[in-house]
Amino acid sequence: MKKKLLSVLLSTAMVASLLVGCGGSEEATTSDAPATEDTADETTEEPADEEPVEEDTLEVVEAATMEAPSTDGWDESKKIYVYSWNDELGSRLAYIIGETDAAGNTLTDLPDDVTPTNPELAEYVEYVNLAVSGTDGTYQTAIDTAMSAGDKYPSLIPADNDVAKYYTESDMTLALSEIGITDEMYANAYQFTKDYATYNGELKALSWQAAAGNFTYRYSIAEEVLGSGEPADVQEAVKDWDTFFATADKMKEAGYKMLSGPDDVKYAIWDQQTNPWVTVAEDGSETLTLDTCVTEYFETAKKLYDGGYTDQTSMWSDGWSANFEGDVFGYFGCTWFVYWSIATSEDSPTSTYGDWRVCEGPVGYHWGGTYVSVGADTPNPELCAYLLYQLCCNADVMYTVEKYTFDFVNNKEAVARIIADGEGASGVLGGQNPVETWANAALNIDLSNSTYLDANLKAIMDRASEAYNAGTLGSAEEAVQFVKDEVASTYDYITVE
Repeated sequence: MKKKLLSVLLSTAMVASLLVGCGGSEEATTSDAPATEDTADETTEEPADEEPVEEDTLEVVEAATMEAPSTDGWDESKKIYVYSWNDELGSRLAYIIGETDAAGNTLTDLPDDVTPTNPELAEYVEYVNLAVSGTDGTYQTAIDTAMSAGDKYPSLIPADNDVAKYYTESDMTLALSEIGITDEMYANAYQFTKDYATYNGELKALSWQAAAGNFTYRYSIAEEVLGSGEPADVQEAVKDWDTFFATADKMKEAGYKMLSGPDDVKYAIWDQQTNPWVTVAEDGSETLTLDTCVTEYFETAKKLYDGGYTDQTSMWSDGWSANFEGDVFGYFGCTWFVYWSIATSEDSPTSTYGDWRVCEGPVGYHWGGTYVSVGADTPNPELCAYLLYQLCCNADVMYTVEKYTFDFVNNKEAVARIIADGEGASGVLGGQNPVETWANAALNIDLSNSTYLDANLKAIMDRASEAYNAGTLGSAEEAVQFVKDEVASTYDYITVE
Protein backbone atom coordinates (compact mmCIF):
# COMPACT_ATOMS: atom_id res chain seq x y z
CA MET A 1 0.00 0.00 0.00
CA LYS A 2 2.86 2.40 0.72
CA LYS A 3 4.10 2.13 -2.86
CA LYS A 4 0.56 2.43 -4.17
CA LEU A 5 -0.09 5.65 -2.25
CA LEU A 6 3.22 7.15 -3.26
CA SER A 7 2.42 6.48 -6.90
CA VAL A 8 -0.84 8.34 -6.57
CA LEU A 9 0.87 11.34 -5.03
CA LEU A 10 3.55 11.49 -7.67
CA SER A 11 1.26 10.97 -10.63
CA THR A 12 -1.63 13.17 -9.58
CA ALA A 13 0.12 16.21 -11.02
CA MET A 14 -0.52 14.98 -14.54
CA VAL A 15 -4.26 15.09 -14.06
CA ALA A 16 -4.45 18.75 -13.04
CA SER A 17 -6.08 19.82 -16.29
CA LEU A 18 -8.68 17.08 -15.97
CA LEU A 19 -9.71 17.43 -12.37
CA VAL A 20 -11.81 20.06 -10.70
CA GLY A 21 -13.20 20.55 -7.25
CA CYS A 22 -16.71 19.72 -6.26
CA GLY A 23 -18.03 23.24 -6.46
CA GLY A 24 -17.31 26.92 -6.07
CA SER A 25 -16.65 28.73 -2.84
CA GLU A 26 -19.39 31.28 -3.39
CA GLU A 27 -22.89 30.71 -2.13
CA ALA A 28 -25.72 30.44 -4.64
CA THR A 29 -28.80 32.60 -4.30
CA THR A 30 -32.36 32.29 -5.48
CA SER A 31 -31.79 35.18 -7.85
CA ASP A 32 -29.68 33.75 -9.26
CA ALA A 33 -22.14 5.72 -26.56
CA PRO A 34 -23.53 3.81 -28.10
CA ALA A 35 -22.04 0.62 -26.76
CA THR A 36 -19.58 -1.11 -29.02
CA GLU A 37 -19.05 -4.80 -29.49
CA ASP A 38 -15.39 -4.52 -30.44
CA THR A 39 -13.98 -5.22 -26.99
CA ALA A 40 -12.00 -8.39 -27.49
CA ASP A 41 -8.92 -6.60 -26.17
CA GLU A 42 -10.48 -5.97 -22.79
CA THR A 43 -11.38 -7.99 -19.72
CA THR A 44 -15.01 -7.86 -18.65
CA GLU A 45 -15.27 -10.72 -16.17
CA GLU A 46 -16.16 -9.79 -12.61
CA PRO A 47 -13.94 -11.01 -9.78
CA ALA A 48 -15.25 -14.26 -8.37
CA ASP A 49 -15.41 -12.90 -4.82
CA GLU A 50 -17.18 -9.63 -5.70
CA GLU A 51 -19.88 -8.63 -3.26
CA PRO A 52 -23.31 -7.85 -4.71
CA VAL A 53 -23.96 -4.12 -5.08
CA GLU A 54 -26.65 -2.89 -2.72
CA GLU A 55 -29.56 -1.39 -4.63
CA ASP A 56 -30.29 2.20 -3.69
CA THR A 57 -33.79 3.54 -3.17
CA LEU A 58 -35.42 6.82 -2.17
CA GLU A 59 -36.66 5.21 1.03
CA VAL A 60 -35.93 7.29 4.12
CA VAL A 61 -35.15 5.38 7.30
CA GLU A 62 -34.97 6.43 10.93
CA ALA A 63 -31.29 7.13 11.47
CA ALA A 64 -29.36 6.75 14.70
CA THR A 65 -28.22 9.93 16.42
CA MET A 66 -25.10 11.13 18.24
CA GLU A 67 -25.02 13.35 21.31
CA ALA A 68 -22.77 16.39 21.45
CA PRO A 69 -19.60 15.80 23.45
CA SER A 70 -19.20 17.48 26.81
CA THR A 71 -16.42 20.06 26.85
CA ASP A 72 -15.97 19.83 30.63
CA GLY A 73 -12.28 19.57 31.36
CA TRP A 74 -11.22 20.33 27.81
CA ASP A 75 -8.22 22.58 27.28
CA GLU A 76 -6.00 23.68 24.38
CA SER A 77 -4.83 20.09 23.90
CA LYS A 78 -8.33 19.18 22.71
CA LYS A 79 -8.27 21.67 19.89
CA ILE A 80 -8.44 20.20 16.39
CA TYR A 81 -7.37 21.55 13.03
CA VAL A 82 -9.65 21.19 10.02
CA TYR A 83 -7.77 21.48 6.75
CA SER A 84 -8.96 22.15 3.22
CA TRP A 85 -7.76 23.53 -0.10
CA ASN A 86 -10.47 26.22 -0.17
CA ASP A 87 -13.18 27.70 2.05
CA GLU A 88 -16.06 25.41 1.11
CA LEU A 89 -15.92 23.00 4.05
CA GLY A 90 -15.43 25.90 6.46
CA SER A 91 -18.52 27.63 5.17
CA ARG A 92 -20.50 24.47 5.90
CA LEU A 93 -18.99 23.96 9.36
CA ALA A 94 -20.24 27.44 10.23
CA TYR A 95 -23.75 25.96 10.41
CA ILE A 96 -22.48 23.93 13.37
CA ILE A 97 -19.89 26.03 15.23
CA GLY A 98 -20.75 29.54 14.07
CA GLU A 99 -19.27 32.16 11.79
CA THR A 100 -15.83 32.37 13.40
CA ASP A 101 -13.38 29.66 14.50
CA ALA A 102 -10.95 29.49 17.42
CA ALA A 103 -8.32 31.52 15.59
CA GLY A 104 -10.77 34.26 14.65
CA ASN A 105 -11.05 33.14 11.02
CA THR A 106 -14.39 34.04 9.45
CA LEU A 107 -15.90 30.85 8.06
CA THR A 108 -18.93 32.46 6.43
CA ASP A 109 -21.70 34.94 7.12
CA LEU A 110 -24.71 32.88 8.08
CA PRO A 111 -28.23 33.88 7.03
CA ASP A 112 -29.94 36.03 9.66
CA ASP A 113 -32.44 33.32 10.58
CA VAL A 114 -29.86 30.54 11.02
CA THR A 115 -28.48 29.71 14.46
CA PRO A 116 -25.44 27.40 14.64
CA THR A 117 -26.17 24.16 16.45
CA ASN A 118 -23.06 23.99 18.66
CA PRO A 119 -21.29 27.37 19.02
CA GLU A 120 -19.68 26.13 22.25
CA LEU A 121 -17.40 23.95 20.13
CA ALA A 122 -15.92 26.85 18.11
CA GLU A 123 -13.05 27.45 20.54
CA TYR A 124 -11.81 23.92 19.88
CA VAL A 125 -11.85 24.11 16.08
CA GLU A 126 -9.42 25.97 13.82
CA TYR A 127 -9.92 25.98 10.06
CA VAL A 128 -6.79 25.93 7.90
CA ASN A 129 -7.48 27.05 4.33
CA LEU A 130 -4.38 26.12 2.36
CA ALA A 131 -5.68 28.00 -0.72
CA VAL A 132 -4.09 25.55 -3.15
CA SER A 133 -5.33 23.23 -5.84
CA GLY A 134 -7.06 20.24 -4.30
CA THR A 135 -6.23 17.87 -7.12
CA ASP A 136 -2.71 18.29 -8.43
CA GLY A 137 -0.65 16.84 -5.55
CA THR A 138 0.01 20.18 -3.83
CA TYR A 139 -2.75 19.60 -1.31
CA GLN A 140 -1.65 16.06 -0.47
CA THR A 141 1.93 17.21 0.03
CA ALA A 142 0.77 19.96 2.38
CA ILE A 143 -1.38 17.57 4.41
CA ASP A 144 1.40 14.98 4.63
CA THR A 145 3.83 17.66 5.78
CA ALA A 146 1.42 18.89 8.46
CA MET A 147 0.85 15.33 9.66
CA SER A 148 4.55 14.73 10.17
CA ALA A 149 5.34 18.18 11.60
CA GLY A 150 3.37 17.61 14.79
CA ASP A 151 2.13 21.21 14.92
CA LYS A 152 -1.43 21.85 13.83
CA TYR A 153 -2.04 18.18 13.06
CA PRO A 154 -4.82 17.65 10.45
CA SER A 155 -7.72 16.06 12.34
CA LEU A 156 -10.40 16.49 9.68
CA ILE A 157 -9.15 16.01 6.13
CA PRO A 158 -11.49 16.73 3.22
CA ALA A 159 -10.47 15.40 -0.17
CA ASP A 160 -11.85 15.86 -3.64
CA ASN A 161 -13.44 12.74 -5.13
CA ASP A 162 -10.46 12.21 -7.42
CA VAL A 163 -7.90 12.00 -4.63
CA ALA A 164 -10.04 10.84 -1.68
CA LYS A 165 -8.82 7.26 -1.94
CA TYR A 166 -5.31 8.47 -1.18
CA TYR A 167 -6.64 8.93 2.37
CA THR A 168 -9.35 6.30 2.65
CA GLU A 169 -7.05 3.51 1.51
CA SER A 170 -4.27 4.31 3.97
CA ASP A 171 -3.47 4.05 7.65
CA MET A 172 -3.17 7.84 7.83
CA THR A 173 -6.90 7.94 8.57
CA LEU A 174 -9.20 6.12 10.97
CA ALA A 175 -11.99 3.71 10.25
CA LEU A 176 -15.00 5.73 11.35
CA SER A 177 -16.39 2.84 13.36
CA GLU A 178 -13.42 3.36 15.70
CA ILE A 179 -14.74 6.78 16.72
CA GLY A 180 -18.39 5.88 17.09
CA ILE A 181 -19.86 6.66 13.68
CA THR A 182 -22.15 3.79 12.75
CA ASP A 183 -23.85 2.63 9.57
CA GLU A 184 -27.16 3.45 11.25
CA MET A 185 -26.17 7.11 11.58
CA TYR A 186 -25.22 7.31 7.89
CA ALA A 187 -28.23 5.26 6.81
CA ASN A 188 -29.83 7.98 4.67
CA ALA A 189 -26.71 8.69 2.63
CA TYR A 190 -26.75 7.70 -1.04
CA GLN A 191 -25.25 4.26 -1.55
CA PHE A 192 -22.64 5.38 -4.08
CA THR A 193 -21.01 7.68 -1.51
CA LYS A 194 -20.79 4.79 0.94
CA ASP A 195 -19.29 2.46 -1.64
CA TYR A 196 -16.69 5.01 -2.70
CA ALA A 197 -15.44 5.66 0.83
CA THR A 198 -15.39 2.05 2.04
CA TYR A 199 -12.11 0.17 2.16
CA ASN A 200 -11.68 -3.42 3.34
CA GLY A 201 -15.22 -3.33 4.69
CA GLU A 202 -14.67 -0.17 6.76
CA LEU A 203 -16.17 3.25 6.10
CA LYS A 204 -13.21 5.67 6.03
CA ALA A 205 -14.86 8.99 5.11
CA LEU A 206 -18.22 10.74 4.98
CA SER A 207 -19.56 13.23 2.44
CA TRP A 208 -22.11 15.96 3.02
CA GLN A 209 -22.83 16.27 -0.70
CA ALA A 210 -23.96 13.94 -3.47
CA ALA A 211 -22.66 15.27 -6.79
CA ALA A 212 -25.18 13.60 -9.08
CA GLY A 213 -24.78 14.13 -12.81
CA ASN A 214 -27.43 15.36 -15.21
CA PHE A 215 -27.91 16.73 -18.71
CA THR A 216 -27.98 20.53 -18.53
CA TYR A 217 -29.54 22.17 -21.59
CA ARG A 218 -30.81 25.42 -23.10
CA TYR A 219 -34.59 25.73 -22.83
CA SER A 220 -34.97 28.09 -25.79
CA ILE A 221 -32.99 25.83 -28.13
CA ALA A 222 -35.00 22.79 -27.08
CA GLU A 223 -38.23 24.69 -27.65
CA GLU A 224 -37.09 25.79 -31.12
CA VAL A 225 -35.71 22.46 -32.33
CA LEU A 226 -37.68 19.86 -30.36
CA GLY A 227 -40.93 21.73 -29.91
CA SER A 228 -40.68 21.77 -26.12
CA GLY A 229 -38.13 22.78 -23.55
CA GLU A 230 -39.80 21.03 -20.65
CA PRO A 231 -37.50 18.62 -18.76
CA ALA A 232 -39.75 15.59 -19.24
CA ASP A 233 -39.84 16.14 -23.00
CA VAL A 234 -36.11 16.75 -23.30
CA GLN A 235 -35.41 13.68 -21.17
CA GLU A 236 -37.33 11.65 -23.73
CA ALA A 237 -35.05 13.12 -26.41
CA VAL A 238 -31.85 12.08 -24.61
CA LYS A 239 -33.07 8.98 -22.76
CA ASP A 240 -30.41 6.68 -24.22
CA TRP A 241 -27.40 7.06 -26.49
CA ASP A 242 -29.18 6.16 -29.72
CA THR A 243 -31.89 8.73 -29.01
CA PHE A 244 -29.24 11.21 -27.89
CA PHE A 245 -27.50 11.04 -31.27
CA ALA A 246 -30.81 11.25 -33.14
CA THR A 247 -31.44 14.49 -31.28
CA ALA A 248 -27.88 15.59 -32.05
CA ASP A 249 -28.69 15.26 -35.74
CA LYS A 250 -31.69 17.54 -35.30
CA MET A 251 -29.56 20.09 -33.47
CA LYS A 252 -26.91 19.97 -36.17
CA GLU A 253 -29.49 20.48 -38.90
CA ALA A 254 -30.85 23.50 -37.02
CA GLY A 255 -27.37 25.03 -36.71
CA TYR A 256 -26.61 24.11 -33.11
CA LYS A 257 -24.01 21.92 -31.46
CA MET A 258 -25.26 19.13 -29.24
CA LEU A 259 -22.30 19.53 -26.85
CA SER A 260 -19.38 21.91 -26.54
CA GLY A 261 -16.65 19.27 -26.87
CA PRO A 262 -16.30 15.54 -27.47
CA ASP A 263 -14.91 14.95 -24.00
CA ASP A 264 -18.11 16.25 -22.40
CA VAL A 265 -19.45 12.68 -22.30
CA LYS A 266 -16.57 11.21 -20.32
CA TYR A 267 -17.97 11.22 -16.78
CA ALA A 268 -21.28 9.80 -17.96
CA ILE A 269 -19.56 6.91 -19.75
CA TRP A 270 -16.77 6.22 -17.26
CA ASP A 271 -19.27 5.64 -14.46
CA GLN A 272 -20.66 2.66 -16.35
CA GLN A 273 -17.67 0.57 -15.26
CA THR A 274 -18.45 -3.15 -15.05
CA ASN A 275 -15.31 -4.06 -13.13
CA PRO A 276 -12.45 -2.26 -11.34
CA TRP A 277 -9.76 -1.03 -13.72
CA VAL A 278 -7.09 -2.08 -11.23
CA THR A 279 -7.59 -5.39 -9.47
CA VAL A 280 -5.57 -6.52 -6.46
CA ALA A 281 -4.85 -10.20 -5.86
CA GLU A 282 -4.53 -11.82 -2.43
CA ASP A 283 -0.75 -11.56 -2.65
CA GLY A 284 -1.01 -7.80 -3.22
CA SER A 285 -0.10 -7.89 -6.91
CA GLU A 286 -2.07 -5.51 -9.13
CA THR A 287 -3.39 -5.94 -12.65
CA LEU A 288 -4.85 -3.48 -15.14
CA THR A 289 -8.31 -4.67 -16.16
CA LEU A 290 -9.92 -2.26 -18.61
CA ASP A 291 -13.57 -2.85 -19.43
CA THR A 292 -15.96 -1.94 -22.24
CA CYS A 293 -16.66 1.62 -21.08
CA VAL A 294 -13.11 2.61 -22.00
CA THR A 295 -13.69 1.73 -25.65
CA GLU A 296 -17.16 3.27 -25.46
CA TYR A 297 -15.68 6.57 -24.38
CA PHE A 298 -13.19 6.58 -27.25
CA GLU A 299 -15.77 5.70 -29.88
CA THR A 300 -18.49 8.02 -28.58
CA ALA A 301 -16.11 10.98 -28.39
CA LYS A 302 -14.85 10.15 -31.89
CA LYS A 303 -18.38 10.03 -33.23
CA LEU A 304 -19.08 13.45 -31.72
CA TYR A 305 -15.82 14.82 -33.13
CA ASP A 306 -16.14 13.43 -36.65
CA GLY A 307 -19.85 14.09 -36.90
CA GLY A 308 -19.54 17.82 -36.22
CA TYR A 309 -21.81 17.58 -33.19
CA THR A 310 -19.54 19.78 -31.06
CA ASP A 311 -17.39 22.91 -31.24
CA GLN A 312 -14.34 20.68 -30.54
CA THR A 313 -13.53 22.39 -27.24
CA SER A 314 -11.88 20.71 -24.27
CA MET A 315 -13.46 20.71 -20.85
CA TRP A 316 -12.53 23.81 -18.80
CA SER A 317 -10.95 25.57 -21.78
CA ASP A 318 -11.91 29.18 -22.50
CA GLY A 319 -13.91 28.05 -25.53
CA TRP A 320 -15.78 25.48 -23.47
CA SER A 321 -16.82 28.11 -20.93
CA ALA A 322 -17.61 30.68 -23.62
CA ASN A 323 -20.16 28.26 -25.06
CA PHE A 324 -22.34 28.78 -22.01
CA GLU A 325 -23.43 31.80 -24.05
CA GLY A 326 -22.84 30.25 -27.46
CA ASP A 327 -24.45 27.85 -29.93
CA VAL A 328 -24.31 24.76 -27.71
CA PHE A 329 -27.48 22.94 -26.73
CA GLY A 330 -26.24 21.17 -23.62
CA TYR A 331 -23.57 19.95 -21.25
CA PHE A 332 -23.19 16.84 -19.14
CA GLY A 333 -23.21 18.75 -15.88
CA CYS A 334 -24.02 18.00 -12.25
CA THR A 335 -25.29 19.56 -9.06
CA TRP A 336 -22.50 22.10 -8.47
CA PHE A 337 -22.04 22.72 -12.21
CA VAL A 338 -25.40 24.49 -12.31
CA TYR A 339 -24.51 27.02 -9.63
CA TRP A 340 -20.78 27.55 -10.08
CA SER A 341 -20.20 26.97 -13.80
CA ILE A 342 -23.16 27.96 -15.98
CA ALA A 343 -24.35 30.71 -13.65
CA THR A 344 -23.55 33.40 -16.19
CA SER A 345 -24.03 37.03 -15.22
CA GLU A 346 -27.52 38.41 -15.65
CA ASP A 347 -25.93 41.67 -16.78
CA SER A 348 -24.12 40.21 -19.78
CA PRO A 349 -25.68 41.26 -23.11
CA THR A 350 -25.40 37.64 -24.26
CA SER A 351 -26.47 36.17 -20.92
CA THR A 352 -28.20 32.80 -20.92
CA TYR A 353 -29.10 33.14 -17.25
CA GLY A 354 -32.52 31.58 -16.72
CA ASP A 355 -32.46 29.74 -20.07
CA TRP A 356 -31.08 26.50 -18.62
CA ARG A 357 -32.89 23.41 -17.38
CA VAL A 358 -31.79 19.95 -16.24
CA CYS A 359 -32.95 16.41 -16.88
CA GLU A 360 -31.34 13.10 -15.95
CA GLY A 361 -29.86 12.24 -19.35
CA PRO A 362 -28.97 8.85 -20.89
CA VAL A 363 -27.27 7.30 -17.84
CA GLY A 364 -26.68 7.85 -14.16
CA TYR A 365 -23.27 9.20 -13.17
CA HIS A 366 -21.48 11.51 -10.76
CA TRP A 367 -18.99 14.33 -11.10
CA GLY A 368 -16.88 15.36 -8.13
CA GLY A 369 -17.75 15.43 -4.46
CA THR A 370 -15.80 15.93 -1.24
CA TYR A 371 -15.08 13.16 1.29
CA VAL A 372 -13.92 13.94 4.83
CA SER A 373 -11.63 11.59 6.75
CA VAL A 374 -10.25 11.71 10.30
CA GLY A 375 -6.50 11.83 10.91
CA ALA A 376 -5.32 8.72 12.75
CA ASP A 377 -3.51 10.72 15.47
CA THR A 378 -6.18 13.33 16.15
CA PRO A 379 -6.10 14.54 19.75
CA ASN A 380 -9.88 14.70 19.88
CA PRO A 381 -11.62 11.86 18.01
CA GLU A 382 -14.82 12.57 19.94
CA LEU A 383 -15.06 16.09 18.50
CA CYS A 384 -14.12 14.88 15.01
CA ALA A 385 -16.85 12.28 15.12
CA TYR A 386 -19.49 14.75 16.25
CA LEU A 387 -18.62 17.37 13.63
CA LEU A 388 -18.75 14.70 10.92
CA TYR A 389 -22.06 13.44 12.26
CA GLN A 390 -23.60 16.91 12.30
CA LEU A 391 -22.32 17.81 8.84
CA CYS A 392 -22.95 14.50 7.05
CA CYS A 393 -25.66 12.64 9.01
CA ASN A 394 -27.90 15.14 10.81
CA ALA A 395 -30.86 15.75 8.50
CA ASP A 396 -31.74 19.05 10.19
CA VAL A 397 -28.29 20.55 9.60
CA MET A 398 -28.13 19.19 6.07
CA TYR A 399 -31.59 20.56 5.24
CA THR A 400 -30.45 24.02 6.32
CA VAL A 401 -27.22 23.75 4.33
CA GLU A 402 -29.09 22.81 1.16
CA LYS A 403 -31.76 25.45 1.66
CA TYR A 404 -29.26 28.29 1.88
CA THR A 405 -26.30 27.11 -0.24
CA PHE A 406 -28.05 24.94 -2.88
CA ASP A 407 -25.38 22.31 -2.21
CA PHE A 408 -27.24 19.05 -2.99
CA VAL A 409 -26.79 17.12 0.24
CA ASN A 410 -26.05 13.46 0.78
CA ASN A 411 -29.04 12.76 2.98
CA LYS A 412 -32.35 11.41 1.66
CA GLU A 413 -34.36 12.66 4.62
CA ALA A 414 -33.12 16.22 4.16
CA VAL A 415 -33.66 16.00 0.40
CA ALA A 416 -37.21 14.67 0.85
CA ARG A 417 -38.02 17.59 3.13
CA ILE A 418 -36.51 20.07 0.66
CA ILE A 419 -38.73 18.63 -2.08
CA ALA A 420 -41.83 18.61 0.14
CA ASP A 421 -41.24 22.22 1.18
CA GLY A 422 -40.69 23.38 -2.39
CA GLU A 423 -37.19 24.66 -1.63
CA GLY A 424 -34.49 24.71 -4.29
CA ALA A 425 -36.03 26.58 -7.22
CA SER A 426 -33.19 28.06 -9.24
CA GLY A 427 -32.95 31.38 -11.04
CA VAL A 428 -30.22 30.01 -13.29
CA LEU A 429 -32.67 27.29 -14.32
CA GLY A 430 -35.52 29.71 -15.00
CA GLY A 431 -37.29 28.76 -11.79
CA GLN A 432 -36.98 24.99 -12.26
CA ASN A 433 -36.43 23.09 -9.04
CA PRO A 434 -33.75 20.49 -9.88
CA VAL A 435 -33.70 18.74 -6.50
CA GLU A 436 -36.08 15.92 -7.42
CA THR A 437 -34.16 15.28 -10.65
CA TRP A 438 -30.91 14.99 -8.70
CA ALA A 439 -32.55 12.84 -6.02
CA ASN A 440 -33.58 10.31 -8.65
CA ALA A 441 -30.34 10.55 -10.61
CA ALA A 442 -28.27 9.79 -7.51
CA LEU A 443 -29.97 6.40 -7.21
CA ASN A 444 -28.50 5.32 -10.55
CA ILE A 445 -24.86 5.95 -9.68
CA ASP A 446 -22.63 2.94 -9.08
CA LEU A 447 -19.12 3.55 -7.75
CA SER A 448 -18.60 0.04 -6.39
CA ASN A 449 -15.94 -0.59 -9.07
CA SER A 450 -13.89 2.53 -8.40
CA THR A 451 -10.17 2.20 -7.65
CA TYR A 452 -7.47 4.40 -6.18
CA LEU A 453 -5.88 4.96 -9.62
CA ASP A 454 -9.01 5.90 -11.59
CA ALA A 455 -8.32 9.64 -11.79
CA ASN A 456 -4.85 9.02 -13.17
CA LEU A 457 -6.15 6.46 -15.65
CA LYS A 458 -8.81 8.89 -16.82
CA ALA A 459 -6.15 11.49 -17.54
CA ILE A 460 -4.36 8.95 -19.75
CA MET A 461 -7.66 8.04 -21.43
CA ASP A 462 -8.30 11.69 -22.20
CA ARG A 463 -4.95 11.99 -23.92
CA ALA A 464 -5.66 8.82 -25.89
CA SER A 465 -9.08 10.13 -26.89
CA GLU A 466 -7.64 13.44 -28.11
CA ALA A 467 -5.07 11.56 -30.20
CA TYR A 468 -7.75 9.27 -31.64
CA ASN A 469 -9.99 12.22 -32.51
CA ALA A 470 -7.10 14.00 -34.22
CA GLY A 471 -6.13 10.90 -36.20
CA THR A 472 -2.79 10.34 -34.46
CA LEU A 473 -4.18 7.03 -33.27
CA GLY A 474 -6.02 5.10 -35.96
CA SER A 475 -8.62 3.19 -33.99
CA ALA A 476 -10.25 2.70 -30.61
CA GLU A 477 -8.11 -0.41 -30.22
CA GLU A 478 -4.97 1.69 -30.66
CA ALA A 479 -6.30 4.14 -28.07
CA VAL A 480 -6.82 1.29 -25.61
CA GLN A 481 -3.29 0.08 -26.28
CA PHE A 482 -2.03 3.62 -25.68
CA VAL A 483 -3.57 3.49 -22.20
CA LYS A 484 -2.00 0.11 -21.51
CA ASP A 485 1.41 1.25 -22.66
CA GLU A 486 1.25 4.39 -20.53
CA VAL A 487 0.25 2.39 -17.46
CA ALA A 488 3.04 -0.13 -18.06
CA SER A 489 5.66 2.61 -18.31
CA THR A 490 4.34 4.76 -15.44
CA TYR A 491 3.35 2.10 -12.89
CA ASP A 492 5.90 -0.68 -13.06
CA TYR A 493 4.23 -2.61 -10.22
CA ILE A 494 0.99 -3.07 -12.23
CA THR A 495 0.70 -6.05 -14.56
CA VAL A 496 -0.68 -5.02 -17.95
CA GLU A 497 -2.14 -7.82 -20.00
